[in-house]
Amino acid sequence: MKSLLRLFVVALAVSSPLLAHAQGLTRAQVREDMIRYQAAGFNPARANPRTWVDDVQAASMRVTAARDADGRAQMAGRGTAGARCD
Repeated sequence: MKSLLRLFVVALAVSSPLLAHAQGLTRAQVREDMIRYQAAGFNPARANPRTWVDDVQAASMRVTAARDADGRAQMAGRGTAGARCD
């Protein structure tokens, strides 16, 4: 029984990095994100060493707000046509 338990623990330890691996972004996704951040006012060429973190965080909040607004607009566009709540 102990050998079976040890085998299970070793197998779990070896496979855990495989399960935790996140899929990376494609170049197209990175470009889209950069376009969104630049549209939100972030310019990496003008990055001030003292304020770039705040600038990125502000742009990130604007990008997130725009994504949320787009998601709500899509959900409102779908609506519940034909559905009734009586």
